Amino acid sequence: MRFEIAGTVRLALPDADERTERVACRELDPYGPIAGDGNADLTLEAMARLPAPIDVQNPAADNLVTASDGTDLRVIVGGRSCTVPRLALQGPFLLRYERGFPLAHIFGSIVRPTIQLALEDHEAVAVHSTGVQYDRSGVVIGGWSESGKTEVALALMELGARFVSDKWTVVRADSSISPFPISVGVRRWVLRYLPRLRRSLPTIARAQLAVAGFAAAVTAPARARQSQNRLLEVARAAVDRSVALAERASVRPSDLARAYQQGAPVVGAPLGAVVLLTTVPGPEVTASLSDAGWGARRLARSAAYERRAFFDLHRRARYALPELDGELERAIEAREERRLQASLASVPVIEVRAPFPADPRRVAEAILARLP
Repeated sequence: MRFEIAGTVRLALPDADERTERVACRELDPYGPIAGDGNADLTLEAMARLPAPIDVQNPAADNLVTASDGTDLRVIVGGRSCTVPRLALQGPFLLRYERGFPLAHIFGSIVRPTIQLALEDHEAVAVHSTGVQYDRSGVVIGGWSESGKTEVALALMELGARFVSDKWTVVRADSSISPFPISVGVRRWVLRYLPRLRRSLPTIARAQLAVAGFAAAVTAPARARQSQNRLLEVARAAVDRSVALAERASVRPSDLARAYQQGAPVVGAPLGAVVLLTTVPGPEVTASLSDAGWGARRLARSAAYERRAFFDLHRRARYALPELDGELERAIEAREERRLQASLASVPVIEVRAPFPADPRRVAEAILARLP
């Protein structure tokens, strides 16, 4: 089984079993399997067993067990393991896993960041952003985590924009944007502002959010009650986190596009503008032009932070394998900043200062007023 991401990175899963193929198809949506062979940028190779580890690293406040065989770092889940691709400025990359290893467990922390590294071999970069196509031009919406990127993209879709990507967007060498394979997180509270999506949200997502709304209402009195008892406060915080997670439904990119009757997400839209969200107190929403260097720097640094779980694995690898280069994280961030600065030089960079959470339609309108 093979996939091609954004017309650039090729991922291969030789000898994958049916369960692994299903996981790959789900996690790599909206990209489906392709025919062909040849070299792959990232190979996920199934093994009967991996060599016995010689150095086990038990959880270090992260609930993670890793190990080394003297050559590679590996992650251990349920007694089975997979290797972690070496951090490098150039591919190809290899991940070997024991049959039965739950690949879904490490897609977010290992597979997707490795795909992002492999993009560089094709002079492309994964931007921590959502992406839409508005009036035939691509609009990338970046910002810190939990700043409203998804909600603003959905508000633009209510106004006729076409979906490209959520959380991460691929900017290619030709300054076009394409989807990065990751699900879309739709919060329950935002649906009041999105009538088109509210009417056509996939059934499973709608049911999940309805249950979450009921749970939020039932637990509201207990979550509002403060306590000086440490155990009670820990329990209250845990319930808060559980409710917050439940109130965000995961929707596949292809399902979201169909919900808006758009067919498949857009691939290859020419980049027309970059928006950077800055979360501020107060109700005012403002939009102003900024410079490419500032935008590239913020995007590269937020992307590096979002990959922290991946980089943490390589810090563990450096403990087990002291010869590994400790400067690669910064080199990757600097390389992406340079590439982004070149891509952003020819398009407007718009800073939007807005509160969050808030009505995303106001932010969408401020963006449209600044688009060329």
